[in-house]
Amino acid sequence: MWPTMTLEAFLANPLAAIREIASSKKVYFITENGEPILDVRPWRSVPIEKLRGSVIYCGDVVTPVEDPFR
Repeated sequence: MWPTMTLEAFLANPLAAIREIASSKKVYFITENGEPILDVRPWRSVPIEKLRGSVIYCGDVVTPVEDPFR
């Protein structure tokens, strides 16, 4: 089960809540009236090598194209 935190507890001291979430390395669910309304997770950096080759070049995306219906 993922850890949860009420919205009231999060808003009472957001800096402490953010530090707790960042140090835990877990996803926290913020709840209101017992229902999850969002999840907050620590930042994970991705090594650039994992991204290499994941972008597809599709040509010039800056120059306007001609309108085929004119």
